[in-house]
Amino acid sequence: QVVLLLGKLPPQDSVSVPVTRMAMLGLVGTLTLCVLQAQSLHLRSDQRESPVCSLAQEARADVSLLSGQKLTPSGCSHPAQIAAGAQGVDHVSLIRTNVSDGSKLAVWVSSYPRSGSSTVLSLVSSSVEGEETQSQTSTFSLFEPCHDGDEYAPWKEAQGCASLLWGLSRCDFTGVNKLWGWADPHSSNHHLKFEAGVATDICNKADLVAFKTVDYGHHLEKWTWMLNTHPHMKIVDVVRDPRGIWASWKTTEPFATLLKEGGYYTLEGICQNFARNLDIQDVRIHHIVFERLMDNPWETTTRVFQFLGLPFGEKQKKWIESTFNAKECPEPKPWEIGFTDCHTKSASVSEKWREVLTQEEIANFNANPDCRRVVQAYGFSP
Repeated sequence: QVVLLLGKLPPQDSVSVPVTRMAMLGLVGTLTLCVLQAQSLHLRSDQRESPVCSLAQEARADVSLLSGQKLTPSGCSHPAQIAAGAQGVDHVSLIRTNVSDGSKLAVWVSSYPRSGSSTVLSLVSSSVEGEETQSQTSTFSLFEPCHDGDEYAPWKEAQGCASLLWGLSRCDFTGVNKLWGWADPHSSNHHLKFEAGVATDICNKADLVAFKTVDYGHHLEKWTWMLNTHPHMKIVDVVRDPRGIWASWKTTEPFATLLKEGGYYTLEGICQNFARNLDIQDVRIHHIVFERLMDNPWETTTRVFQFLGLPFGEKQKKWIESTFNAKECPEPKPWEIGFTDCHTKSASVSEKWREVLTQEEIANFNANPDCRRVVQAYGFSP
């Protein structure tokens, strides 16, 4: 400003004395303001007890603020808080410019283990036409982020699953050192070892980002803040008869051992969250019922595509034919037994719980108000 002002000062003999004096007063005022501002910045620098946050620390603070918290990174000062006088600012204004704006569709498949969520992730992943190659992919899918087998930088781990999912929906893997589900067949890994840069590159080339979790997001109302911060994010909530989930856990490892040891989910707890989610009215959330998917895959799948705003074409038809009531399923690898998408008799799995649950478990289920509400709302058999 000073240089521009000096460059524009007219010759003194070409203007009146009052005009020249006004110009000089303006110059003196500008110089005074510059000095005062510099002194203020110097004092603030001296008084600050810690350095400005790194990008990683900024990211941690950004996500905490977005999720409704007011967490300041320890050991540093958040630039946005300094600028705002640490008096609280709009969460959205703290989004860093080096993070994707969420311009591509992101789909979060949320449910419990053994609910059919992996099959639904495959359904969503088939939603974009095109062949996946190492140089280009139509869909970026990730199997079960936020798993205990993941490894993060300390700041990322401290922030929790919210930070990972928020970044994942924007192809931002900052602070992620390892993803347990990266090697799973449901993930778009292109047979490459996980590195944050590799994941970012594959994700950025995709037209759609899809991921599924089984231990987070059960109470959807607590996660609507993520939808509010992503303009193109949707949640597909997979609902299965809680008795079917419970029966599958009792007959499948490692869940059977987890139930015996205690401290795992309860049958009534599943009912409680499914009942809570019935009260949520949000056009960005779609409930897909596992039993209906098994009984009528064509209609159920078509509705999912309508919800996502995506076309239903030949690729999707072929996926349905190879997944439900298939004439033949590929022989699973030893570690895939019980965890594959392909079913030769799809509808037969809906009522297996009757052979597994004890009379006491059935009686407790029938006596629970949330369980009864879920049965009635989704039309499960009594």
